[in-house]
Amino acid sequence: MNIRYIQSKKILTPQKGGFLTEGEYPFTHTLSWAIGCGFGSIYCGKYCYAQKIPNWYYSREEGEEWGDALIIKENAPDLLQKQLSNARTRQSMRIFMSSVTDPYQPIERKIRMTRRCLEVFQKFDDLDLLVIQTRAPSVTDDLALIADIPYAWLSMTIETDRYDLPYGPSKAHIEKRFDAVRQAVEAGVNTQITVSPCLPYSHDFATHLVESGAHRIVVDTFVLGDGTQGTRTENSPFADTVNYDWRDNSIAEQLYQQLRHKHANVTWSSSGFVGILPRNQR
Repeated sequence: MNIRYIQSKKILTPQKGGFLTEGEYPFTHTLSWAIGCGFGSIYCGKYCYAQKIPNWYYSREEGEEWGDALIIKENAPDLLQKQLSNARTRQSMRIFMSSVTDPYQPIERKIRMTRRCLEVFQKFDDLDLLVIQTRAPSVTDDLALIADIPYAWLSMTIETDRYDLPYGPSKAHIEKRFDAVRQAVEAGVNTQITVSPCLPYSHDFATHLVESGAHRIVVDTFVLGDGTQGTRTENSPFADTVNYDWRDNSIAEQLYQQLRHKHANVTWSSSGFVGILPRNQR
């Protein structure tokens, strides 16, 4: 993978529309300390909508494909400190980390960029919400730190419990992610699972999700979740080779209905992602 470092001018991106604002409690900002993704060469990179957005397209070098490069904003923690210090409406800030690049990239254990950003958040106790969205079990490195940020939520992606799917996770990775959720709950971290996008699953998937102890569960689909009613997914390598109908929302809808009978806080697609109550109501 090609690793490059840049100096960025800002790290918090205001949200003026789109998936993370389509609900009762919208996010005000996103935070990503990198462009590209170190997971882009594995199964999720084949359908990841982020490979189609301008931020990556215009930052890549000639010949680079999604998963070939990671462009790191090396001044991200300093920028975050400055922006939060200067924010006049910090109490209403709802930050999603991250909508594009997973904050627990494979390189995170070397450079600790997410940890350094979390250490900045730890200094400010008055924000409304910080969601840390990841598929990486290495988030367990920072559970004590996350637990010390009173408005922080860990959001772990677990798309399926099946490991026999083309373009699907391995058995070991599924088990590690479930274990990370259990560890987070035990550490006192507010924790949700996002089944996003929902892949075909086993008969026991709903039970596995509930037994993890997650406080919230969000179920999403390819069509609803890629922000373009499936157009981005349709133009991905995934769509050309997968052996099931990825446009079939009923796969996710059936799981959602199963979970509603088993769990008190199950939500759907964008309304679920933006459904965490304001801090003064939680």
